[in-house]
Amino acid sequence: MKLPYQNPIPVAAHRGNAKYCPENTMASFRSAAALCPDMIETDVHMTRDGELILMHDHRLDRTTNGSGLIREHTLSELKALDAGSWKGREFAGEQVPTLREFLEYFRAYPDMLFNIELKDYPADSGDFALESARKTIAMMDAFGITERSVVNSWSGALNEWLADTYGSRVRIHGYSPQERMGTGQRRFVYDYAFCVCLFGSKQAPVAEAERFAFCQSYGVEPWVYYAADTPELYDAALERGAVLFTSNDPAWAMRYLREKGLHR
Repeated sequence: MKLPYQNPIPVAAHRGNAKYCPENTMASFRSAAALCPDMIETDVHMTRDGELILMHDHRLDRTTNGSGLIREHTLSELKALDAGSWKGREFAGEQVPTLREFLEYFRAYPDMLFNIELKDYPADSGDFALESARKTIAMMDAFGITERSVVNSWSGALNEWLADTYGSRVRIHGYSPQERMGTGQRRFVYDYAFCVCLFGSKQAPVAEAERFAFCQSYGVEPWVYYAADTPELYDAALERGAVLFTSNDPAWAMRYLREKGLHR
């Protein structure tokens, strides 16, 4: 089942407006929403007391004034942290948001699409990761966004569990090369994925044209993400068949695609 894209080439705002705001904070999501991208991407962890929060890293150290693993802390402990000062003084006091706060905010954007990344992995935390995934899907269902979302994980084992548990009603975002999704995989990612983010090498970030074609031959959408948004990377990816760009600078991405008649 296709997603309801509003543009020939959609743009997903990576962790909000991450180039200019502290990633995965409400400041970043509000800034991104004002730009009107097609999709918002974010990352979900579960706390020690079973609450769902948004942060990319497994540890608190890089983007807050705390330390240690997220799953070793309670929500109240995380809410006491500063998640904004690392990006700039103007963001001092930004809190770690919950998934519920995020979804409440985006009730006002009924056409927004979402890429929800599950960051708790069975290889690290066993059944804790499965409970985190169950709670996330249940909350997505409760807010009515599942039908306009993809769910992704860097754990191939978790992606397979999602496919087995929820079937086609949850669109799964995978990665290629598949080996990046860890050990213990039993299935070929193209057999269950809705879309796959194609990664090249450090020297050649855009994957080979043959890999884009192979993805499409399975009826799977080839998506791309590059740490730096440049005309050269976008042109090469477009030529090879990319259908969605995830960007740290969504305003730039949309402007560049608009110049090519590929975005409103």
